[in-house]
Amino acid sequence: MDIKTIIQKKRKKGELNRDEIRYFVGKFTRGEIEESQAAALMSYIYINGLTEDEIVNLSLAMAESGDKIDLSGISENIVDKHSTGGVGDKVTIILLPVIAALGIPVAKISSRGYGVTGGTIDKLEAIPGYDPEISIEEFKELVKNNGISIINQTLNLAPAEGKMYKLRNQIACTDSLPIIAASLMSLKLATGSTKIVFDICCGNGTYIKTREDARRLAKLLVRLGKRLDKKVACTITSMDEPLGYSIGNILEMQEVINSLQGRMPEDLGEVVVTLGGLILNIVTENKNREENEQKIKEVLRNGQAFEKFKTMISSQYGSLEYVEHPEKLKSAKYIMPVYAIDSGTIERIDADIVGSIARYLGAGRMNNEKEINNTAGIVLNKKIGDNVTSGEIVAYIHTDDESKISGATQNLQDAFKLTNKKIPIKPRVLDIIV
Repeated sequence: MDIKTIIQKKRKKGELNRDEIRYFVGKFTRGEIEESQAAALMSYIYINGLTEDEIVNLSLAMAESGDKIDLSGISENIVDKHSTGGVGDKVTIILLPVIAALGIPVAKISSRGYGVTGGTIDKLEAIPGYDPEISIEEFKELVKNNGISIINQTLNLAPAEGKMYKLRNQIACTDSLPIIAASLMSLKLATGSTKIVFDICCGNGTYIKTREDARRLAKLLVRLGKRLDKKVACTITSMDEPLGYSIGNILEMQEVINSLQGRMPEDLGEVVVTLGGLILNIVTENKNREENEQKIKEVLRNGQAFEKFKTMISSQYGSLEYVEHPEKLKSAKYIMPVYAIDSGTIERIDADIVGSIARYLGAGRMNNEKEINNTAGIVLNKKIGDNVTSGEIVAYIHTDDESKISGATQNLQDAFKLTNKKIPIKPRVLDIIV
């Protein structure tokens, strides 16, 4: 068996067996095959797809490429929520303290972002002192004692998945549904969660562009969950428009804190409450979605979720001064308004354009290793359906680089499409798959 034979087999649309997949994943993880060979195999998988058996075997092989966490001694219901990500998506950081405040343990292994904006870990690290690199032993202890911990995906946990995640970004294979499914399931197999809710984001602001592809991925994840002895449910969320108002690490963390204190944007609140209700549906005996969603709203309203968030931050050495006073978080050197060119009703805010501008300003990584500027980003002043007049402020640009202001302003103006018609507000959560 050798990697060239495996590449040729997949190029000819053959089905890789368990041993061939394990061979590739092991060699790839240890750096024993050329990057170009791994890229070639990934490209043929992208073009020719994988069978469900191949996806199961790839998930297992990636999960077994490193350590696994055994959380069975904490609870039979260990919940994980995972989003495929989109512009302005900070749902995980809001929702998990809500779930933990309801007495359901949350163990979250997250990652940094390699797309247009930062990942969950990048955003949490915007809180001074927060340490996502704690040991597995400390992670388990925090889940047991506090009911919540969010840590970075280290090289010891499904390292093959981390390497594959970077590679598929480098070679423009981010939207391969079989690879996405295998990557997602491998992480869940490695981290010990028993109940998982996936938020499949689709639209211009993410790499899954259509609702149809999102449904295919959701149904595949539910089937994989059954085969791998995990309870899986999925939501499908529209990301044609940025979620909430803020894009950028510090800006999003300020919105997270405000949301946990009762000042949550309506579209963000819809996603948080729907996902929270779905988690309660699969974890508790109460299957009444409306009642479960009311429980989510109550924990947000009475402040218990915010207190749990503070516990999580302080337990991982983050400074509560910035949580209690988010206005003290560092600001960009330049905060510049962006004005509407015409008058009308906002019909569209192109999340892809907004995300690309945010990355250009420094809020995302232009390459895999570049550090993110935590202060950079965009704050929207208007949402779809709002009326604007020519010259009214529609957004603010946050950047430390004065030379980027002019180009970013013009491009951001182009992201707003106006109409003279009345625009109905569409739901952000498009579907639920169980």
